[in-house]
Amino acid sequence: MAQLIRSAKPGSDWTENELDAYHITVVSQTKQQFFGVSNLPRTARPSLVGFMTTEDRQLAADSETRKLLHYLDLVLDPKVGQEAAVDNFASKLLEKLGYDDGDRIIFVRRALPLVICGVYFSVQTDICVMDDNEILLLVQDDKRLLSLKDPEPQVIAEAIAAFAVNNKVRVESLSLPPLAAATFPAITMVGTNPIFYKITVTAELSTAVRQGTYPATETSVFKYIPVLPKRQSLGMRPLENRVEILACLEAFKQFLGNRLPMDCSDWNL
Repeated sequence: MAQLIRSAKPGSDWTENELDAYHITVVSQTKQQFFGVSNLPRTARPSLVGFMTTEDRQLAADSETRKLLHYLDLVLDPKVGQEAAVDNFASKLLEKLGYDDGDRIIFVRRALPLVICGVYFSVQTDICVMDDNEILLLVQDDKRLLSLKDPEPQVIAEAIAAFAVNNKVRVESLSLPPLAAATFPAITMVGTNPIFYKITVTAELSTAVRQGTYPATETSVFKYIPVLPKRQSLGMRPLENRVEILACLEAFKQFLGNRLPMDCSDWNL
């Protein structure tokens, strides 16, 4: 793939061609491979009990459950002018699951600078989880009802941008050396269906994108699509699907800010 043309194209327009051009391969995994266990426990968060057991929001026992179900309904029944419904629902769900615990916050539509083939661009995250010093997680929703753009290459471009941004903060604000590599947990949302990713970005890949060159080392992005009890197309409408997706989201939180093993002296998200 070294002979493929690498052009100065914004991250929002990336396709599988850009992944090939930068030696990036997406590898699908089983639940066991991705999470390390074959069975995920049902989330025990009291604030989500009503959401997991109530189909009709008019029957919700409390206002918080009713509101979350309202956000869900807006995604399940999309209307013109309500294109932000997926982002609104996803951010509320991440909040309920504690993705913003401690010093973390959930930020909607953050722009990240990214140099591609020597040209400055900006990539726009739909949602990210961040703290004072780092971008920790990325979320990109599927807008193929409005365009033909696949969210998968887009969220990988966002991870490459986040790597550069995090390293810039380390060097210029924290007086720390730049990381040689970092793994970003990421999610793409297809309606109410999340797809989970672990995207490792290396300094070699970051430099290759910046210069428009082909990196010698392949980058493997690991991906998990939840296997649901009911039809995939129903998303989180059935309660059984809802419980499984919430279990995956709860387990995915383990990758936020964890140190991961690698042959370098300083590895962090």
